[in-house]
Amino acid sequence: MKLNPQYRYPEKFNDQAIEFFNSYDLENEVACPDAKITGLTDKKLRVCRFCGLKYPNVVFTKDAHIISELLGNRFLASDFECDECNYKFGKYENDLAHYLGITRTMQSIKGKNNVPKFKSSDNTLKIENIQKQDEGNISEIRRFDRFNQNFEFDKENNHTIVRYKKPPYTPLKVYKSLLKIALSCVEQKYVHNYKSAFEYLRTNKYDDSYKGFAIVCSYQMPLTFCFEKPVVLIFKKKNSNSTLFTHIAVIYTLNFIYQLVIPFYKSDFHFYKNHRNVVTFWCPPLFGREYKHPVETIKISTLDFSSTTKLTDTIDALIFPMAKENYEKSRFKDKVTGEITEEDFDGNKIVGLDLLRIDDNTTNK
Repeated sequence: MKLNPQYRYPEKFNDQAIEFFNSYDLENEVACPDAKITGLTDKKLRVCRFCGLKYPNVVFTKDAHIISELLGNRFLASDFECDECNYKFGKYENDLAHYLGITRTMQSIKGKNNVPKFKSSDNTLKIENIQKQDEGNISEIRRFDRFNQNFEFDKENNHTIVRYKKPPYTPLKVYKSLLKIALSCVEQKYVHNYKSAFEYLRTNKYDDSYKGFAIVCSYQMPLTFCFEKPVVLIFKKKNSNSTLFTHIAVIYTLNFIYQLVIPFYKSDFHFYKNHRNVVTFWCPPLFGREYKHPVETIKISTLDFSSTTKLTDTIDALIFPMAKENYEKSRFKDKVTGEITEEDFDGNKIVGLDLLRIDDNTTNK
């Protein structure tokens, strides 16, 4: 079993790892640099890998990012995405941002400018990330009405639950945003074999026809864990005759790992037609160093993003472990005088939470 030695997987996933790495090899690793990259192809010589057009039929004036800026990528730009495709994919990214909801703010991930503020779509909750000189990085969560159900205080388990309504998003557009990242990271030599995938990505021509591919495997770590910068791994199957998808993409971002098959590789169509199901093996979660949290805290989900219906009432929740003493006394600040007093804990009086993020000066926050 070959594996890049800088990666490790928790022993809990050993059987899964053996199954996956018997079938796939790591072919490409795409990481985000710390500074602006150089050596890109001259804009007048570029060809868009997504639509196949080249200058002057299309132009390349925009900075097109291989991995979305909203995931924390500032400098990893491409020279193969035209302005028209960039605009289209930007629309998908709006849905991805809405799907991720409060997480980007909680993780202090900067987009184009600063860390985004978040307000729930029903205007009952807001969150803002503030850097305080004396205290550090504070996430301020506020509910507008202390009698609503945004906050739940589980004293028995020492948990505080924050519920909020996500902004509207279309699941298939979320998937296409992830697929765009994956197709940006495959090596150039395979691009001609993904012609159908690019058409599926760019248009809605096959949205209702091909629904079986928009399945994403997700590993969710606790909020106290965060990949500082997104990384994409591309795996290729070892045996071209095996009934597996040729490539699998694994996207590491925030406190999530998203895995998806890259569909419509030219030689894979034979398997689609002659086999009821193309087998899928998922990669175990890989970490650059020993995972500090209990493995049981990794939440595993299979996400179906095939729906073309915009979701407007999605409720999500964040669970924060809290020290027992926090449920005994509460601190209150007088808005007029600024005086801080302590009272017996009463959840109905809590209008906001201030959460301090502590960096451990390692590759993860």
